[in-house]
Amino acid sequence: MMGLREAPGVYLGFICLHVLAGHLGSSLVYRLRFGRSPLAYRSAAADSAHTRVTRRICGVSLLWAGSVLAAAFWPAWSAMPWGRPLLPIPPLAGWVLGVVGLMGMLWAQYGMGPAFRIGVDAGEARPELHEGGLHRYSRNPIYVFSYLYLVGASLWAPSVVTLGACAALGGLFHQLVLQEERFLADRLGEPYARYCQRAPRYF
Repeated sequence: MMGLREAPGVYLGFICLHVLAGHLGSSLVYRLRFGRSPLAYRSAAADSAHTRVTRRICGVSLLWAGSVLAAAFWPAWSAMPWGRPLLPIPPLAGWVLGVVGLMGMLWAQYGMGPAFRIGVDAGEARPELHEGGLHRYSRNPIYVFSYLYLVGASLWAPSVVTLGACAALGGLFHQLVLQEERFLADRLGEPYARYCQRAPRYF
């Protein structure tokens, strides 16, 4: 199977598909289904701490994307200590994780229905608690599958920079989860506490 260097268009096209389908596409579908935007982080009452972490995620994501692009188009990158692949991993392993991650993320997003949000709207008095679908097995399936996708795509260019950025993004995702848990616990109280007892945070 051809790797990132031999078929960069295929690999980078799949990464673009994740961005388009997971953010822009899901936002458009939500607007068509429910007549409003799910982008809570753009509202006037968006939680500032959550927004700051989201901005850090954007910054680290650019570093991650830059390392993947360098691995695809700059041969000298792979000879540098920070760009050299650390593990001899077959491309298929990354594809399996990436495809499962993308499909699971979209399934979890769509299954949330009107409860789906991107960000935290601090002005929302009582958000809807969604416990069906994949949320029966995990309180954060969107984050779980998003990170599974990220790990898979990172295996296509497993350098110090790529894997380090992947690990940093995992830590930032966890910060978002903790912030969202505090928000939901404050707004929903006992029903959310009972849900936390039934479903694990991740898996």
